Amino acid sequence: MSRFASRVPFRKVGRSGERMPTLLMMHGMTGTADMMRPFAEAILPEGWTLLVPEGRFPHPRRGFAWWRYEDWSASPTRRANLSRTELFDVDASLAQLEQEVARHAPAGPLVVGGFSMGGAMAQEMLHLPLADRIIGVIALGTRLIRPMELRLRLEELERKHLFWMHGERDVRVPIEDGWAIAHLFEDAGWATELIEHPKGHMIPTEHHAAVKEWLEALADGWDAATQAR
Repeated sequence: MSRFASRVPFRKVGRSGERMPTLLMMHGMTGTADMMRPFAEAILPEGWTLLVPEGRFPHPRRGFAWWRYEDWSASPTRRANLSRTELFDVDASLAQLEQEVARHAPAGPLVVGGFSMGGAMAQEMLHLPLADRIIGVIALGTRLIRPMELRLRLEELERKHLFWMHGERDVRVPIEDGWAIAHLFEDAGWATELIEHPKGHMIPTEHHAAVKEWLEALADGWDAATQAR
């Protein structure tokens, strides 16, 4: 187990005595928690709790998914608009994630993120009551699921921080769909860190450090804010 991952996350406190943040990172379609964990551990600020949940739905080819497409072979254009049945799966996964957080990180700030389908779920977590605890969202190679609903939700929430990254050659999630996320959060007044890379549907290793630096800056800002209280 990584030295960053804790079996007793509730005891972690910062210099101010408050609980340290938790990072929750989600894999994409056909992925697993074990596939996401090395990346998540590599970007985790020291002292934070790490949660790497696994999608609840087995994928017919390999790994897991956060919702089941009625047609797994559908085109990226079709996948941009989920059916009612697919949205039921999204809501079921949200309930699972809410339980995971309640069980393993019941208090303290949260940063939620993920790649592809996992990044979409991270945005959807802003609809949950725990959204007030979310200080940052990481959206990697992903798209919006319910843009109108999310736009309205962002109007209700405090402005926080978004890390966004997408490949210009991504054929699974077109970069135009990705930019829609960045524009939505920017319009809502969130502070955004945006990286467009020349590759495809992936998280390039040369940009891992940028994600970690963003998280560490977020950690420094959180700790300074709590000390000032």
